[in-house]
Amino acid sequence: MRRQVVEGTALGIAAALAYTVGNLGLRHVAVGGDLDWALFVSANKALPTALIGWGLLAWRVARGLPGLPPVSMWVPLVLTGLVTQFGGDVMFQFALSRGGLALSVPLTFSTILVSGAVLGRLILREPLTPRMLLAMGTMMAAVAVLSQGAQSASQSLVVGADWRTTFLAVASACLSGIGYGACGVMIRRCVTSNLSYSATIVFISSVGAFVVGPVALVRLGLPAVAALSPVVWLIMLGAGMANGLAFFAVSAAFKRLSVMRVNLLNASQTAMASIAGVVLFAEPQTWWLVAGTVLTISGLVLSAGRERATAPSPAVPESEGISVVPASTLTGIPHRVL
Repeated sequence: MRRQVVEGTALGIAAALAYTVGNLGLRHVAVGGDLDWALFVSANKALPTALIGWGLLAWRVARGLPGLPPVSMWVPLVLTGLVTQFGGDVMFQFALSRGGLALSVPLTFSTILVSGAVLGRLILREPLTPRMLLAMGTMMAAVAVLSQGAQSASQSLVVGADWRTTFLAVASACLSGIGYGACGVMIRRCVTSNLSYSATIVFISSVGAFVVGPVALVRLGLPAVAALSPVVWLIMLGAGMANGLAFFAVSAAFKRLSVMRVNLLNASQTAMASIAGVVLFAEPQTWWLVAGTVLTISGLVLSAGRERATAPSPAVPESEGISVVPASTLTGIPHRVL
């Protein structure tokens, strides 16, 4: 249905905007290049999403709708949460402290696009049409070009940076992309079955808030946490709220579009992050940045082509007022998760 494509595209763009706002806050508190600090920031970022998710679950139960997912789904969701938080959020925050926005965001998305496409094809049996392959190739070229221009940003961020600093920045950003790519496929698999996206997200975000949080607290120590200024707490809270809004928007987009299409739309963050890095954080502006931005826009235009959507089934329970596509209508997809 054309309406699903339009709604999914709007949700994907909204998620990209919200993620960009959140990333600005995360970049502001990305200091020192310390892994323990990255754990702490990631846990605080996940807290608003977890609280919103539990609130939505309570609201669903009050309306007589299903709340928590089946017990058989708990282990896969918790494992996905661990991969998303430790492999995705923590590594991304660590990459920001080593490479900045202009390097970390493009590299993260290059691996999101690759891992999401491969897993989407293997697990969800999603087709890779020529138009989508061309759009993906254009976006991959965009992130490659932006990454070339971001090397100087990495050098300007860390005093005395050498090849090891650059390697850590690149490796952590790529690991982050793999974690996020796996998370996207899992969310797509869940929300196209009979699970609400609040039930899906609450497990993933709760792992960050209630597993990563205690680990970070032990690593940092109470004196260090108590010494944080109110401004730092507000920035982390704001970044978490923006991230939560983006998480719910992108989860709703996964109901309407394929993993590849959502990832491509969400990859507009690469251009916005590069511009923000130059304007707000004085990261170097280069011709690589300009060329990469143009390629990113071109990829978004290609990805906006018509995609056939699967019609929702009236037999599926209501999920936050949005119809859900049952897994049985997705050809070739097994009824188990991962």
